[in-house]
Formats: sequence, structure tokens, C-alpha cells
Amino acid sequence: MTSWAYDGPGGPEHWASLDEAYSPCGGREQSPVDITGQIQGGSGPLVFSYGTPGNVARNNGMSVHVDYPAGNTLVSGGRTFGLQSMHMHAPSEHTVEGEQFAAELHLVHADADGSLAVVGLLFALGEASPGVQVLLDIAPAAGETADEGVAIDPTGYLTTDSAYYRYGGSLTTPPCSEGVAWHVMREVGTVSAAQAEALRAIGGGPTNRPVQPLYGRAITLEGTT
Repeated sequence: MTSWAYDGPGGPEHWASLDEAYSPCGGREQSPVDITGQIQGGSGPLVFSYGTPGNVARNNGMSVHVDYPAGNTLVSGGRTFGLQSMHMHAPSEHTVEGEQFAAELHLVHADADGSLAVVGLLFALGEASPGVQVLLDIAPAAGETADEGVAIDPTGYLTTDSAYYRYGGSLTTPPCSEGVAWHVMREVGTVSAAQAEALRAIGGGPTNRPVQPLYGRAITLEGTT
């Protein structure tokens, strides 16, 4: 598979042509997006049943991924998804009314059919995040995997505000597969400047894909009822 990057010849504007497998990156339902013009939806809060910690951390040279065993579920739209992994981007990939944030955390879930649902949490500069610090503290070196002493509880990353923005999109890295149900939480957390810099350092610089055109897709505000 052809290598991709966040800048240069392998950067986001070239992803779709780097490899045939990456052709979805040129699609019309891509992520991230600027969250604007949202309409009020009628769905209730997401139902999280978390409690099983992640026990493997992988550093792919761009971000640290924490893998989760079975036992953590998300219910959205009457469908149950199991938490597979967690990782972060710095700065944020999604923007809200054009505003970009210091970092973004993605909780990646899949249902029994393999359909994906991602929960995104945004972080502005401010007080240090204990949860993000735990992730930084266990981060293995680039290209390495750690499973000794890794116990990342996903519950600690959830917001108290149940409201979220929902839209249909894609993975934000190649192969940019579409059909992903996105849930970006409205409440914004905080990370310190040092934490944001440490996240960028893991990726050797910014690790955000630029926002993609909506092409008429609707963004709804859910979880407020």
C-alpha cells in the first residue's frame, strides 16, 4: 500500500490518487467537515456502556491508537456498536462555525455488520486533560506496540453534555471509507499547550485532514431531548 502523509507529495490533496484503494478519498461524503448550518434532530442522547479498559497501545508514527477488547458498547439510532479503538489528532479535524480546536479524540466503533460509528470529542487550549495525559504517558515509540501496564478507561473521555452533531461521512485517513456515522460531541474539553504540542510531536507535525465539502449533506443537532 502506498504511504500517505499530512503534507508534501503524500499529503491529503493527493490521497485519492496515491493508490487505487484510496480512491474513496475523492468521494462526496468525506470527513471531517465544518459543523455549520445544523438543524435540530429528534434523537435522544447516545447510550454508552463503557467499562472495559483498552489494553494495547500502538504508535503508527502519526498517532497513538489504543485497542479495546469486547465489552464497551455504544447505542445510536437503535443500533449497537462495539468500541474498537481510540486515537487523537492535533489540531482538530472538525471545525465548528469555522473555529478549529487544539485537538480531537476519536472513539471508533463497529456493529456486527462492520458498519462504523465514530464519536469525536473536541479539545480547546486550557487546563490539562488528565485523560489525554494518561494517553501520552503510555505512548510507545513510533512503530512500536505496548501492552504492559496499559489500561485506558474510555469512560473518562465522555462529556457531561449529551448533545452531539450527527452526519454521514468517512474515515479521515486513507482509505477514507464512506458510510461512517459521525457523532461530534457539542461540549468542548480542554488540553494544555504542552499536551497539544506533545500530540503534534507524535505525528511529527499537524495530523489533521482539512475539512471536506458537505455536498448537501445535513448536519443535525441531537441528544438535547
